[in-house]
Amino acid sequence: MSHGHAVTGEVGTGLLNALLAADGAAKAALERAAWDRAEARSEAAVHRLGQALLASRAREAELARQLAAARAEVAGLRIRASKAEARRPARRA
Repeated sequence: MSHGHAVTGEVGTGLLNALLAADGAAKAALERAAWDRAEARSEAAVHRLGQALLASRAREAELARQLAAARAEVAGLRIRASKAEARRPARRA
């Protein structure tokens, strides 16, 4: 093999190695970007779930207040009904 062929072979090998390294770096960058996008999507999903949970808890608290008000109203109606019943004269058989 002549010196020219040896140099050309070394340059070719060096160029191939450089291209393979660049390709590997590009693939790694694409993979990192994909992971970053996936992480951003998962963080957004967690945020949405957190917001939904807060809204659900607020709605639950509102329903609990409404239930307590309804129970208080029922208790008041029972008391008034009992008082009205007590004021009614007894019926004779």
